[in-house]
Amino acid sequence: MKVSLRVKITLAMIVVLLAGYLFLAFWGNDLIYQKQYSDKVNSLRKDAEYIAASYKANNGNIQRSLLESIAYTTETDIWVLSVKGELLSHSGQKPDLKNLIPYTPSDAIKGYYMEGDFYGTRSEDTLSVFVPLAVVVIPQGYVVLHYPVSSIQKATDQMQLFAYIMYFFMSGLLILFAIFMDFLITRPIRKIRKAGLEYCNENHTFPNPLPKRRDELGEIARSEEELAHQLNENAEAQHKFIANISHDFRSPLTSIRGYIGAMQDGTIPPEMQDKYFGVVLNETERLQKLANGLLDMTQLENGIRLSKSSFDVNDLIREVLPTFEGAVNEKDLTFCLTFETVHQNVSADRARIQQVIYNLVDNAIKFSETGSTVDLSTKLLGDKVFVSVADHGCGIEKENLNKIWDRFYKTDSSRGRDKKGTGLGLSIVREIIQAHKEKIDVISAPNVGTEFIFSLTADMR
Repeated sequence: MKVSLRVKITLAMIVVLLAGYLFLAFWGNDLIYQKQYSDKVNSLRKDAEYIAASYKANNGNIQRSLLESIAYTTETDIWVLSVKGELLSHSGQKPDLKNLIPYTPSDAIKGYYMEGDFYGTRSEDTLSVFVPLAVVVIPQGYVVLHYPVSSIQKATDQMQLFAYIMYFFMSGLLILFAIFMDFLITRPIRKIRKAGLEYCNENHTFPNPLPKRRDELGEIARSEEELAHQLNENAEAQHKFIANISHDFRSPLTSIRGYIGAMQDGTIPPEMQDKYFGVVLNETERLQKLANGLLDMTQLENGIRLSKSSFDVNDLIREVLPTFEGAVNEKDLTFCLTFETVHQNVSADRARIQQVIYNLVDNAIKFSETGSTVDLSTKLLGDKVFVSVADHGCGIEKENLNKIWDRFYKTDSSRGRDKKGTGLGLSIVREIIQAHKEKIDVISAPNVGTEFIFSLTADMR
């Protein structure tokens, strides 16, 4: 059964309040009474000891004014008894005692106080605290301070009433705190949860529920919103990819089917079939390139397994360039190679780096202006070799620079210039470089050109 956070907090608060009330109701009175009783015993004993000290200092004499003063301030009844139980002195009115008090010190609790009617001499239960009177070692009598037990209970009841008042006051504060926390935490969490459900239901445009919060909950809400935007962008990219890939597959297939059908039914005469066979071959190569790109993308998603070795990156560039001879001649382009040294060894996966160079050169040729150059260079800085591939073409707008690494993205949305592109080349390049734990950067300016620079670890052996 689902239990909301608000219900849990409410139940926890009820449990705490109920536990506090039960504690006060069943144990509070006893604890308070014991504390009041103990404090009163100690207080009366100090007063009794003070009287005993005065008795000793006055060589066996006690001033009645002293007894009355102490009795008034402590609300006690003070008796001075002889060792035989005779009343020698007292505070206030003289008690009506008919017989000797059969006082026995061993009857007292802990040797200095007792509770009850004090051998039938008190009309109510009292706390009687006593201290021996002596000028020398031998006791000559006792000073006894009587305090009504009912007064202790009365003070206890007052303290418990105060405890109840404080309990209800603190309970009110706790309830206000719970309401405050509900507004401050519980409700915002519910808003975040609602936004999360909206995002899960693909409502990626649902607004941030806590736009003004600058605490941890606000950060969670902003992170959730950012994630929703990324999911929205990924969904749009996926939809665009499906549309693009459908177009890229459909166009060559339509051409192949059309030309083969035309040759089969005689619309294209035999003497012209070689020309159209070439067109069909180009279209199949286009399909193969697209399929390879999709396969590479799938492999990258599952993680790249590198097979590193030492090789000459300059020789690798020289090997790749002849594969573009046809495209270079068609656009009257020139390769310009600038190598800091004739040979430059690096430690990397040769096949993957060949794929990187191929994709970057293919991209440079595709967007180069007719009659321009494609510049390639390598340079050693510290333990890194930096490889550069630059074209002199249309360049990339600043707002599109971060998008070129996205899968399926094409800078030429009209598809006029990039007819054979799959939108996967640069994404694959970045994945390969990152798998090598290296970096790749791009510098571009519209109508000037674009330069890609990536690093590799130099092999110094």
